[in-house]
Amino acid sequence: MQRSLRSMAWLALLLTACPDGKADSDSDATSEVVTSILPPTTADDSTSTGEPGTTVEPDPTGTGSSTTTDDGPISCDDFTPAKLEPVVPRIVLVLDKSGSMLLEWDHDGDPATEAVSRWSSLRAVVESMVGGLDSVVQFGAVLFPSLEATSKPTIAACVVDAGPLVPVGPQSGAAILAAIPPGDTTTIAGGTPSTQGILAAVSELDGLEGDDEPKFIIFITDGAANCDPDNEELFDDYDDRLAQTVADARTAGYQTHVVGIDISNALTPVLQDGNPDGINPWEKLNELAEIAGTARDGDEKFYNATNEQELQAALMAITGDVVSCEINLGKPVPDSFYIQLVEIGEESDEQEYPGMDTQVGDCDSESGWQYTSPARDAIRLCGAACEHYKATGLIEIEYGCFIP
Repeated sequence: MQRSLRSMAWLALLLTACPDGKADSDSDATSEVVTSILPPTTADDSTSTGEPGTTVEPDPTGTGSSTTTDDGPISCDDFTPAKLEPVVPRIVLVLDKSGSMLLEWDHDGDPATEAVSRWSSLRAVVESMVGGLDSVVQFGAVLFPSLEATSKPTIAACVVDAGPLVPVGPQSGAAILAAIPPGDTTTIAGGTPSTQGILAAVSELDGLEGDDEPKFIIFITDGAANCDPDNEELFDDYDDRLAQTVADARTAGYQTHVVGIDISNALTPVLQDGNPDGINPWEKLNELAEIAGTARDGDEKFYNATNEQELQAALMAITGDVVSCEINLGKPVPDSFYIQLVEIGEESDEQEYPGMDTQVGDCDSESGWQYTSPARDAIRLCGAACEHYKATGLIEIEYGCFIP
């Protein structure tokens, strides 16, 4: 005979988890619901943790089983599912606010619709991203150049704040949207001080406490880097420091995902137009993605969006990669318990996505879930289960308790 306890989580758009066994149809089930609210909280570990060396014994009352430890027997009623503790990535958005971001483009792939500025599209995509992922990702934001940059052909066009415009933190989406210029702005200006933007992001990530959460940079630009303060030609020479800066970020543990906005695959003309002369911006960003360790398969190693829809798709793909499909259970599953059911998405999804709640041995080739270690304190979703969880953000874990 078995008894069930239930742990449920509603999480916005990205996360993971896993099961361990199936329920016997003969179950004396009561349930307890635990809702996981991000940012994650530390579970109370005062109840049984199923430490090695415990033994399962029949419950003398006949209503439950017990696990014997040095402190005496532990019954089914002594185990309460803990709050789920997902792995929450920390991401700094490094956003190009140069004057060229006011150029208009075909934002929706339809030449018949009215064009909008590149900045309008970037703002809209950032709003969509933080709105969907604010519960499962800690975002921060850096603008290059800063809000104080001017259009004058001097170092004033290249200023970047040493720290982030918005620090990395939980539920920071609203602060980011309030801090960056609105979509209909006509006053943004400045060069393309990409190196200083990455340096500000690295400084922010360096200062964060905790080493367990993954940290990333998403670098979005519509042109080639300039504004090297040691170069007399502030705007007409490419800033070669950018490659080493991204390499150093990777060494520090921060991969940079490179996104281009309508980047031309051609040599730039030699003109006093505020852009680096005689370089291929597409090749420079391709090289940067290789250096960052985030190169895509194929000839184009970075994401090169030619309209707003492609920009949206690029950021969705990146965030889908960086959000983990692992989740801590908050405490180990005791010896007298097992994971009875893992339900991903809505209950109605089961027929469309069969087998996702199956415990599997090979996460690389199978769909389902598995424990991450013999400690049984965390699980990992695999294959279609992971992808469906990222798409729905809803997971329910039901625990069973052995009752003789």
